[in-house]
Amino acid sequence: MGFFSVKQKRMAKKCSMQELVTGYDNSDFALERASYNGDKKALKQAMKEHRKYEYALLYRNTPQFKKKHRNN
Repeated sequence: MGFFSVKQKRMAKKCSMQELVTGYDNSDFALERASYNGDKKALKQAMKEHRKYEYALLYRNTPQFKKKHRNN
């Protein structure tokens, strides 16, 4: 089993860097808002969304991603 899920790899491939950064920033804001409110359910959902964008961004930096998508 790899570190990155298929969903995260697909997201890294399909979305532009700007879309990923914007999604990351928005999910970070939602995560902070949920933590200030103390809503555990919203916090869990925001963390799930934040993790998707964070891992997709990290995957774009790996040699595997760069090797596979160099010619595309």
